[in-house]
Amino acid sequence: MNSNIIHRFILPIALLGLISAQTVALNDKTITILKDEVVLEVRGLVCSFCAMGLQGGLSSLKYVDKKKYNNGVFVDVEYQYAVIAEKSNQDIDIDEAITMITKSGYEVLSVYTNRTGEKIEVRKFEAKKDEK
Repeated sequence: MNSNIIHRFILPIALLGLISAQTVALNDKTITILKDEVVLEVRGLVCSFCAMGLQGGLSSLKYVDKKKYNNGVFVDVEYQYAVIAEKSNQDIDIDEAITMITKSGYEVLSVYTNRTGEKIEVRKFEAKKDEK
């Protein structure tokens, strides 16, 4: 009976999740971007304190699905990116997220979205040259 439940319900749901996911290579790491997720490549994250601050700020945006990750946001210091989980059928304001990140002293290099679950859209930004 339990095996039947797994094959009828759980397996199709898991496969559907994989179908609606796409991957990108970012800073030598393959990242899966699910439908209703936004991935931001962020330069300047150097410690877990940076990650916690950024996580707190981004989780305060409207339409963040706080049931996922840590209040809706995952920040990876080592690979320099943040993932924001969006509520289903409600998109966060990406420009507001970028403004929040840059006002915090970090730089956004690219933004990846997977709104339909079928194709990743990319917005690239020019990296600032190091000031001397």
